Amino acid sequence: MWLAKHTVLSIPVVIKTLRKSVAESVGPAGAQRMFDEARLMARVTSPRVVRAIDAGTLDGQPYLVQEYVDGVDLAELDRERRGALGVGLPLWTVCYVMEETCRALHAAHQAGVIHRDVKPSNLFAAPETGIRLGDFGIAVATAEGPPEGISGTLKFMAPEQLRGEPADRTTDAYGAGATAFDLRYGRAPFGDMRQAIDELATPAFPQPRSPAEAYFQHLLGGMLAKHKEDRPQDLCEPATHFATLSAALRPWREHDALTVLGKNHFRFLDCEIILRAGDIADEEVDGIVSSASYEMTMRTGVGDALRKRGGDAIEQEAMKGGDRALGECVATGAGTLRAEHVLHAVSAWNGTSCVGRATERALSVADRLGLRTLAFPALGTGAAHVSIETCANAIVTALRWRLALGGSRLQKVVLVLGDEAKLAAFRDVAVEALRGNTEPPRDVDLGLPDDLAAVTPEGATFIAAASQAAGSKTQI
Repeated sequence: MWLAKHTVLSIPVVIKTLRKSVAESVGPAGAQRMFDEARLMARVTSPRVVRAIDAGTLDGQPYLVQEYVDGVDLAELDRERRGALGVGLPLWTVCYVMEETCRALHAAHQAGVIHRDVKPSNLFAAPETGIRLGDFGIAVATAEGPPEGISGTLKFMAPEQLRGEPADRTTDAYGAGATAFDLRYGRAPFGDMRQAIDELATPAFPQPRSPAEAYFQHLLGGMLAKHKEDRPQDLCEPATHFATLSAALRPWREHDALTVLGKNHFRFLDCEIILRAGDIADEEVDGIVSSASYEMTMRTGVGDALRKRGGDAIEQEAMKGGDRALGECVATGAGTLRAEHVLHAVSAWNGTSCVGRATERALSVADRLGLRTLAFPALGTGAAHVSIETCANAIVTALRWRLALGGSRLQKVVLVLGDEAKLAAFRDVAVEALRGNTEPPRDVDLGLPDDLAAVTPEGATFIAAASQAAGSKTQI
């Protein structure tokens, strides 16, 4: 898998190829499998599914070009959260992820595609665009009959997959149920292959902590049924249940989470967010994020300013691990800077932005190190030529998503822009990103008041509500 740049559109894409050793061993079948994957991905037209962009052969090597999702997969998100904070994902988040996943699978099924490999690492959380289902490498078309051999990831495979039997919609329902179980409880629903096949074995649910969790477990129990006919036949059904749970459990409403304290001063939940123009090397915080190159040198832009102020030892430590991939983040000491750590985020290259992924990983590193205050520059807007608006949206949506999950130690985040013009452009986008996409609740339309009705508070149909009618308040 390669992260690449579209030479005309200057957008990041992912290129999937076959390793030379694999290509030599499987021959033409490898190229056919890759092209089948491309066709099946392209067949599914849903914003919740990673898009196939192109496919072909170059110098005898088959390739598939697909959309790049600027975030991390759910397996990484869950693993990092457990490692840094000692807790898994909140139930409302798991339910939100599974609602989107079920709707993505429904779209695939409506296009005649069975995914067969639903698991956390194939679900990508991009704060700007939501949850995406990817990797159709072992997907099959329902019209082509059962595939040959047994394929899948053991702890997420339905019993019929393990037995080498044909897969159908309910196979993906099982995979989605196993994924939800893993995200919530940090393990597979069954301990081994024997239990997964045993018709009498049931998922190892812990004691539910609330009625909502009991409801969640009941829903998963149906999806993880050993017999196909006992599982949901249409994944829109569990999607609706997951949506209900997510909405009921969400501990805050987006429009209530943001408090505007000043023109450049905000609070999102329990974290203070400050925007200002200045030199990030002057910040006194626990961690300073540096806009790093893949070579990890610190000779231009923000990195150069931090190195000159903090010392060459910062750069030397950063370079010890060699070149880094786009989206990675590495922590080092901070030398003589007024900080404990510098977080080197490889966020962009030649106009190609991975700012969202790099920000998410910087926030994971900050949680792992126990940092409470953090300073960010405008990642990627220097030599990498990412627009200030793209940077602002990517950083702030990633920050908002991470804070919304709860449990973060962050108490203050300072976003430092180089001058007042950049600050103004950054602020316009950042404020909208902090507000989120959810509309605040509006007054419910109960119907216009009936002037001829004689309704009293003692009546069986009295509605205790106020309605604006003919320019005056009228109680119905």
